[in-house]
Formats: sequence, C-alpha cells, structure tokens
Amino acid sequence: MGSADTVSTSIAVLALLITGLSLHVSRLRLRHRVSFGDGGHKDLLIAIRAHGNALEQTALFAVLALSAVALQTVPVGLLSACAAVFTAARLAHAAAVFGRRLGLRQAAHVASTLVHLVLSVAIIVQVLT
Repeated sequence: MGSADTVSTSIAVLALLITGLSLHVSRLRLRHRVSFGDGGHKDLLIAIRAHGNALEQTALFAVLALSAVALQTVPVGLLSACAAVFTAARLAHAAAVFGRRLGLRQAAHVASTLVHLVLSVAIIVQVLT
C-alpha cells in the first residue's frame, strides 16, 4: 500500500468516526428536544465536544497528511506510521471521552498532537531541502 492509499484509508476511517459522532449528537438532540447548544444535558454536551474535538483534530491531520503525499518526498514509512498512530489515537480519544477515562483521553491527545508536529516538521524539512 502506498502513502496515498494509507492516508486515504486513514482519512476514510476518521470520516466514519466523525459521522458516527455526529449521528450520536443528532440522536441526543432528538431525545432531549434540543436544537441549539446542549440544553443543560451533560450527555449532549459530552457528545458535542467529542464530535467537535474529532473534527478539529482530523481536519488538521488531513491537510498535513495530504500535503505530505503531494510532496512525494516524505518517507512512506513515516507517513504510514503517522496515519496509523493518529487514527488509533482519535478512536481511543472518542472511546475515552464516553468512557470517562481521563488518562487515555490525555494520552490520545498527546499522540494526536505529536503526529501534527511530526508531519509539520517533515513537510518543512522537505520543502527547505
């Protein structure tokens, strides 16, 4: 599997995660009859934040990963590792939010941030050399 395939697969899995989180928010909005905000319902607030966080983090990853693919000079192994770590981290983060496991949530956030940093530095290095 090439780097474009790996990145595309990762982004597709993350899109499924974000879609699932969005559907969960919609389900809770219907249950609680809330159109805007969380209506004071803690479960809806948590679902909204889980969806928003996944979307925020994934958008940056997707832009960085697709940029790295476009350069065609970032090592395939590095890009594949970043895609795998980021995808696993975002799945773990979502599970940790709903399972109320702060340590796992924090570790997943650190892993996501490290992937963003690694890809950013790899892109800058490739552009400058």
